[in-house]
Amino acid sequence: MTGDTALRTEVSRPIGWLRIDRPETRGAMTKSMWEELPTKLEWLADQDGVRVVVIRGTGGHFIAGADISEFERLRSDPELARQYDEGSTATLEALERLSVPSVAMITGPCIGGGCLVAFGCDLRLTSEDAYLGIPAGKLGLAYPPRGLERLVAVLGEPTALDLLLTGRFVKGPEAAELGLVHRSLPGDKLEPETRNLCEQIAENAPLALRYARIAARRRPPGVLTPEEQREFVAACFASEDYKEGLAAFAEKRRPRFRGK
Repeated sequence: MTGDTALRTEVSRPIGWLRIDRPETRGAMTKSMWEELPTKLEWLADQDGVRVVVIRGTGGHFIAGADISEFERLRSDPELARQYDEGSTATLEALERLSVPSVAMITGPCIGGGCLVAFGCDLRLTSEDAYLGIPAGKLGLAYPPRGLERLVAVLGEPTALDLLLTGRFVKGPEAAELGLVHRSLPGDKLEPETRNLCEQIAENAPLALRYARIAARRRPPGVLTPEEQREFVAACFASEDYKEGLAAFAEKRRPRFRGK
């Protein structure tokens, strides 16, 4: 896929990889990268055979926040800041509406905007030496509102306020204890375990997973309109995947789901 060379896409079915490739800045995100990221995520999710999208960094880095070198020019007053934050908001919205689950594979720094991307994903795996934090208070800036909403939704108010008010960094093992990430692993185990997790996800019926994701990520949790409930439930039970799942169970074999 064409576009910003700092955002690289690769399809290795069942995984669609999106790599943040700016190791010279520890993966810092520019405004143009924020603007392009939603499109690349959606493109990956739409590729045939892709069942999971994984976001990762390069050179031992995930995302060390937004690129501060742009702030004086592009984020220097309230209106410019609002325009700048539209990209991160669009990223969260894209991750929420993706047709497939998303996973953040975190190494090194996951700071500020990096946490926004990571918490926007459905699942998060990290290396033990990675570190996460939201030092917005140390810079005197306001964290994007949608990012705050997602942070509180994932962590709960007490842990979210701990990170926001102190600005402290949390390493992989503590991040797992606090619920910031689902698993903290030795560095050499992170990618194999991420691939294994994606393979497990890919074995399940895509329509059923999409319904579960949308319902779980609504706020308040699990709230769908009656029309949405009927639509999603009917789609699952009317699908070819449901018939395949029943047949595979009866025949004691692994199901072959197609997302139809």
